[in-house]
Order: sequence, then C-alpha cells, then structure tokens
Amino acid sequence: MEKGGGRIKKLKVNYTILFIMLFNSCIVAGLGLKDTMDYSMIYAVGVGMLFLIGAVISSIREAKRKEEAQRPRIN
Repeated sequence: MEKGGGRIKKLKVNYTILFIMLFNSCIVAGLGLKDTMDYSMIYAVGVGMLFLIGAVISSIREAKRKEEAQRPRIN
C-alpha cells in the first residue's frame, strides 16, 4: 500500500512471458519424468502446446490494445 492515498498499486502482468515460461517448465518436466512415466514427453508437449497457444493469443490481444491506445480519438 502507498502512504497517503491508501491506494494499492496494480501490478502489470505480462501473460505472454508467463505462458512461455509454463511451456518451458512442461518440457523440462516431461524430460525429467521420461524414465518414470510412459509417454510423459507426449503429455508434456501436448500441455506445452496449449501454453504456447495461450502465449500467442495474449500477444495478439496486447498488440491490439497497444494499437488502439495509439490511434487518435475523434470526438
């Protein structure tokens, strides 16, 4: 909390980076479990692809939001 105003600063989260890091952790987990579980790498790549799709979607949304913010407003 900030002093004086009592307002809480909102943290801006970059979801694209978050999804890419989750993809990387899925691949690492799949490699780590390949001797323990059957088909662990296939599962890891499948779940990782879902995270990559999420990264693409969040990146497109962020680009659209930035484009709309730069567009001049006509009243």
